[in-house]
Amino acid sequence: MQTSHKKKGVLFLKEKIKSISHKAGVYRMIGEDGRVLYVGKAKNLKNRLLNYTRPEKLSYRIQQMISETVDLIVIETAGETEAFLLENDLIKEFHPYYNILLKDDKSYPYIVITDDEYPRLIKYRGTRKIKGTYFGPFSSVYAVKQSLTELQKIFGLRTCSDSYFKNRTRPCLLYQIKRCLGPCCQCVSKEEYLEKVSDAKSFMKGEKTDIQSKLKVEMDLFSEQMEYEKAAVVRDKILALNQIQNTNSEVVLKNTDMVALYTNGQQAGVEIFFYRGGRAQGNIFHLLTDIDEENPQESLASFLMQFYDTIIPPKYILLSCDVPQGLSEALSQRANFLVHVDKIPVRGAKNKLMQQLLQNAKKSFEQQLNEKEIKQTVWDELRKLLEIEKLDKVEIYDNSHIQGASAVGAMVCASVKGFEKNNYRRFNIDGTMAKTNDDFGMMKEVMYRRLTRGVKENNLPSAMLIDGGKGQLSSVLEIMNELNITSVAVLAVAKGEERNKGKETLFLGTNPQTPIHLDLKSDLIHLIQRLRDEAHRFAIGSHRKRRAQNMFHETLLDIEGIGKKRKKDLLQYFGSPKAIAGASIEQIMKVEGISEKIAKKIYTFYHD
Repeated sequence: MQTSHKKKGVLFLKEKIKSISHKAGVYRMIGEDGRVLYVGKAKNLKNRLLNYTRPEKLSYRIQQMISETVDLIVIETAGETEAFLLENDLIKEFHPYYNILLKDDKSYPYIVITDDEYPRLIKYRGTRKIKGTYFGPFSSVYAVKQSLTELQKIFGLRTCSDSYFKNRTRPCLLYQIKRCLGPCCQCVSKEEYLEKVSDAKSFMKGEKTDIQSKLKVEMDLFSEQMEYEKAAVVRDKILALNQIQNTNSEVVLKNTDMVALYTNGQQAGVEIFFYRGGRAQGNIFHLLTDIDEENPQESLASFLMQFYDTIIPPKYILLSCDVPQGLSEALSQRANFLVHVDKIPVRGAKNKLMQQLLQNAKKSFEQQLNEKEIKQTVWDELRKLLEIEKLDKVEIYDNSHIQGASAVGAMVCASVKGFEKNNYRRFNIDGTMAKTNDDFGMMKEVMYRRLTRGVKENNLPSAMLIDGGKGQLSSVLEIMNELNITSVAVLAVAKGEERNKGKETLFLGTNPQTPIHLDLKSDLIHLIQRLRDEAHRFAIGSHRKRRAQNMFHETLLDIEGIGKKRKKDLLQYFGSPKAIAGASIEQIMKVEGISEKIAKKIYTFYHD
């Protein structure tokens, strides 16, 4: 970073701040190309912005941001609550480079009991598009699957799709193994089924109900009638309920998140523990960097606004630090219900629990910092191997096909932070540019399509890693020479002897004739293997998906009365092959040109 640029940025800010008030609001740092560098909020704009005029007290990253700043946009708000909301909206809109609190788009899974006539019990992830009652979030998909299995055993709610449910003529296997009450075939009355739904909701909310008492009465009744098999099923449900509800915790938290903040100065770790219905549902950890050392709770508040924008906040949030003013009101406005944000009591069972959580947060923080340092070291080794000064991201390529059928090229992207799955790309290869059984030709086609677009959009990676040997490498270099690209480093990874992992031979684009052999136990070869394996996994998955689609398209033509036109009409109407397979006869008949006779043939073909 040039000192002159830093001074220029500081002088600009000093001049701009003269006209800024002491009110609450939000500010945006703008770069030369109009790009938003940073979005921040402050209860006192002038005082907050003055901190940027003393860069020697700030981290190198923030100093870099100041050196790039050429404009400053300030929006005053009525108070801190409004500033919280506006800051969060602007971060979502502009994705500023220097706002590094929460950049991933990970969503957490929920369990949903839908509002259907016969409600479904399902796992759900994403925005709340389905009408129903949501329970969660859960920290992992495994925890959701485990809970779903328990709920199925106890309450017997259906999990099947609506189309499958409407078209059943006899109960499925779940009914036979006592995990569904069979509402599809009227094996249970609607009133009894809805009562089970109500019990399931009460159980998930942690409300005190008489579920066990009702089940005991039911078990005794079956015993009196000498229906011992049914009595045993109910007994198992009671045992499962008792086991799930049993807890050794000194404190029971029904709908609460406990947030532990551990900081060592400019970096911090935030660990959030989910408690729902009196039971712990797991925890997640986030590493925060470049926080406000003098007021870390403000950085925590910005993080929580972003975090609870992706999941439903609970009614109660307990913090290990002081509560930023306006946070509770902002979260309540966004959630459309009252969210209480409080600091943990100074004594008692909750404080004791929070101290344990803080210890966990400290351990997670130290572990992630250590892993981050290791990743950076190995990443630098890869940069040196590639003989380049800067390595921001690397793209890894692989192809997959079976004797030329359903050929797919795959690209995965990685940085020092890990795999960037939103940048993954698939290239369907149809044989127009290259033969689908020619690995070298397929690689040339993928490279030509990727690099041509990259040049046009000024979006080229620092480096590319190719799964293959000299042949694939020469194909890539040929395209790069044709497009006059010299700024991208290329590394080919040839499989080891007898395809033995750990004995790979590397070829560098700048010296393709000289093989490179790394230490089999080095962290660098393990990194390269991991990158190559991820591309291989993605390529095979993409190939299988395309092959399945092609097989389905061809299978449609096997139905008597279905030609290319009707196949096309069906796909245009339903949107996907899977939707056709799950449609009812009445739905299929809505497609123009499909009679009842043809609709029955299609339905029978997939359900017989």
